[in-house]
Amino acid sequence: MMPADTLRFHGRAAELAGLDLEISKEAEAVLDRFESVHGHVVPASVREWFALAQGAAVLRKFSNDDMVYDAERLGREEIYYWPEDNGDWPDDVEEQEERPFDPVGSLGLLPFLVENQGVWVMAVRLDGSEDPPVVISFDDVTPSAVWQPHADRFSDLVHARIWDAPVHLHGKQLALPGAVEPLALLEVLRQDFISGPPTIDGIQRHSRDGDRQRVLLEQWRGQWHATVWAADETGLATLMAAVDPTTA
Repeated sequence: MMPADTLRFHGRAAELAGLDLEISKEAEAVLDRFESVHGHVVPASVREWFALAQGAAVLRKFSNDDMVYDAERLGREEIYYWPEDNGDWPDDVEEQEERPFDPVGSLGLLPFLVENQGVWVMAVRLDGSEDPPVVISFDDVTPSAVWQPHADRFSDLVHARIWDAPVHLHGKQLALPGAVEPLALLEVLRQDFISGPPTIDGIQRHSRDGDRQRVLLEQWRGQWHATVWAADETGLATLMAAVDPTTA
């Protein structure tokens, strides 16, 4: 085992997850084989996480039963249906057929996570950086899929999903007024909290007490939402006392 602070990219995420830092020699060999087959270097942050014996399993655990690829699944061909639903069908085609697709070779994208009902797919953009950006597609993995930015760095995405999990599962919702930006709450968060891992989906994460108190703030469908979570009842009472008066 090695301590979390020996990780270059995922130390805090591993610490929050209580992850045993055991390197899988099998996973490392699979990642080496990926590089020889595809001619792409596995980005350092991606390799660091998926070489951990529990890396994929922990990311799967800290999600809503989403499918996280194991190291050996990374870079394999995807299957899509041709003609695509959003495309033009040739006159002589009556039924869709399954076709293989290589997103690494065709798009320079490495899918690694599929939402539990297949609504969206996340992929790493193989842009040559050590900690590459994460993009998301709501069109499956197809030649014509539209990929939108989701996180500037893969390490931010891993950290955010682990950070978010207890807030989503066990957090308490605060009532926020309509579409008006909660300025008083934001002022408290700016003064007394530190920012959590960033993503490009409009979610704001704030924490204190070593991440033992967390506030997740977001806006959707014209309504602001805040969810608070603390590691224990005392921390939750302290947290609510800090943020609840600002939402009146």
